[in-house]
Amino acid sequence: MLVAGPLAAGPSLAQGPLRVDSAKVATVHRLLALSGAVSTMLETTNAMISTQRVANPQIPAAFWDAFRVRSHEMAPKLIDSLVPVYASRFTQAELDALVRFYESPVGKHLTEVQPQIIQESFEIGRRWGMQLGREIGDSLRAAGVIH
Repeated sequence: MLVAGPLAAGPSLAQGPLRVDSAKVATVHRLLALSGAVSTMLETTNAMISTQRVANPQIPAAFWDAFRVRSHEMAPKLIDSLVPVYASRFTQAELDALVRFYESPVGKHLTEVQPQIIQESFEIGRRWGMQLGREIGDSLRAAGVIH
């Protein structure tokens, strides 16, 4: 489980100061750990870095390497910044229920397969966007709007 840091009850990256009681802080940290939120965020960041390396070859590889290392180092601060987001939207009882879900067999299974679901969904969305772009481009060329 993640340890609550000083930002958990203080200012977050997303909003101003919000006082969150220590029980909620601990429960949100447990929820984020159980749900795989930390690893999912880091995997998403790694995927974004890989995409950006290709899309921006003018940016030195050393930048992307440093970005990856720094994002992993700063992950606890990001998690602390998410605590007020969850704490403001869920009661303690709801957070406890979410923790119980992620501790259950189906919750554990969701956590195990969610990275693959996200990856496959991203790929489906990418292909969908490419197809949509081609169709729009073809339509605009047929209408003489673009060449």
